[in-house]
Amino acid sequence: MTTKNFRTFSAIALLLTFLLLQSPASAIAQNEQATPAPAKAAETLVEQQTTQAETLANLLQYKSELEAQIKVTKKTLKKTSHQMDKEVLSVKLTDLKQQLKNVRQNFIKVATGLDLTIFNEAAQQDFVWQEEVETLVRPLLQELKEMTKRPRQIERLKSRVAYFESRLPRAEEAVQNIDTLIAAAKSPALKAELTVLKTDFEKRRTNIDNQLDVARFELKELTKDKQSFYQSTKKVMAVFFKSRGKNILFAMLAFAGVFLFFRFVDRIFKKSHPAFKTKERPFYIRLIEVLLLIFTVIAATSASLFTLYISGDWFLLSIAIIFIIGALWTAREGFTRYYEQVKLILNLGSVRENERITYNGVPWQVDRLALFAKLKNPALSPSRIRLPIGELENVISRPVGKNEPWFPCMIDDWVILSDGIRGKVISQSPDMVELIQRGGAYVTYQTSDFLGLNPKNLSRNFRLKSVFGIDYAHQANCTSTIVKQAKEFITAKLEKDGYTKHVLNLNVEFESAAASSLNLVIIADFHSDIAALYGRLNRALQRYSVDACTHFGWNIPFDQLVVHKAE
Repeated sequence: MTTKNFRTFSAIALLLTFLLLQSPASAIAQNEQATPAPAKAAETLVEQQTTQAETLANLLQYKSELEAQIKVTKKTLKKTSHQMDKEVLSVKLTDLKQQLKNVRQNFIKVATGLDLTIFNEAAQQDFVWQEEVETLVRPLLQELKEMTKRPRQIERLKSRVAYFESRLPRAEEAVQNIDTLIAAAKSPALKAELTVLKTDFEKRRTNIDNQLDVARFELKELTKDKQSFYQSTKKVMAVFFKSRGKNILFAMLAFAGVFLFFRFVDRIFKKSHPAFKTKERPFYIRLIEVLLLIFTVIAATSASLFTLYISGDWFLLSIAIIFIIGALWTAREGFTRYYEQVKLILNLGSVRENERITYNGVPWQVDRLALFAKLKNPALSPSRIRLPIGELENVISRPVGKNEPWFPCMIDDWVILSDGIRGKVISQSPDMVELIQRGGAYVTYQTSDFLGLNPKNLSRNFRLKSVFGIDYAHQANCTSTIVKQAKEFITAKLEKDGYTKHVLNLNVEFESAAASSLNLVIIADFHSDIAALYGRLNRALQRYSVDACTHFGWNIPFDQLVVHKAE
């Protein structure tokens, strides 16, 4: 490892240590500073015992006050005959009993330093996953509940106002009905009973009226500073990021720091170990790469969770854990697919490094298999592409053949396609191939479509065949004298037009006896340096054959229709 790499490695290690261990290191430093010397140990112990005694005294006093309140509440509950008051007192009594139970448990915990639940065998053995999930989700729900507190309060107060407004006229109507009955009653006993009933309903009416006034007042206070939805959302988000933003930032930095640190270690290891530089990497090297990648993800995730843990932000920690659980639950269904991808990375799958595949109709050589596969084709520009390893799941590779071409042409080659287009290749990439025709017109094909048109490359020498026919009157000499004369004449013409130095081979042969002509064929092989003149040369051979017929007096026949007259 060079000095430069060592310095970089040290800097990243220090940065990672600062990000992840800042809070624990500070806590440890504070504990070390706060650790008393042997001479002060006794004094510290006395202070702790004094604080413990004061806490126990406060808990005992609070316990006595709660017991007194419970006694008073019970007496009041027995004397109360109003049903609504009884319900309120029952709720209050239950709350006081729960507070008393908590105080007793806290008193024992402070006095003994132990949690009584450790002696509860059922609590230690029973595991209810619904309760565990509830414990995990509770901080998230509490945070959401706090964010929606004000709208829920407004809705609750509106419901209470509507409820009391509907009940108040009923109570007034009941009092009026009782007054009517009292005025009409003649029996003193009946009047006395109706008077008691009237008093009870007057109390109810007063109670409903008071609660209606209170609900209206609270509703007015909540709605007087009503803000728009945008302002409310902006305020909530501002408060959220003010309180959570720092923790989110530290968690992201911890994840990025650990991830980059281990990727840096992986890169240094690859540069220093000779096995990584070989063309055929051993299996154990591939296995190390996969394991290191898995460990990197686990370590980075753990670092971010640990950062949220030491910051005490259970809300964000709950969200992170729920997200991780959801991701793992989703990933389980794709286990088979991930297994196949791991096989590909380990070079044990259907695609192997340094072999040939066809991807999107284009041949490629597999240069490297990792999370992203690297493919190369030296005939294209750019010559390399990078693909997710999952793209190669259904692809099969094979060994590269000796002298096997990677593309049918190169830049500046002249080609003819099966659709009749002839042009010069000026660009060929993994996606597009562009041709320029004689005259300057540009033609563009997708690379796979270009290969599907079976391009004929003229830039590696080419052959032209030109057929012409002569009359059957020359049948006696068509395979001997005429063939020789035609070859000599065409050779002279090629030399005259300056094509001789580009001609590799020239021959004139008898081709076939057609219905109305004897066909001769001119076979001419040309050098690739005049591939651009392919069309002109083809026309020139036709012109030479016509000139030869004219020069030697060979009749050029035409198709004839023979009509037989019936006798």
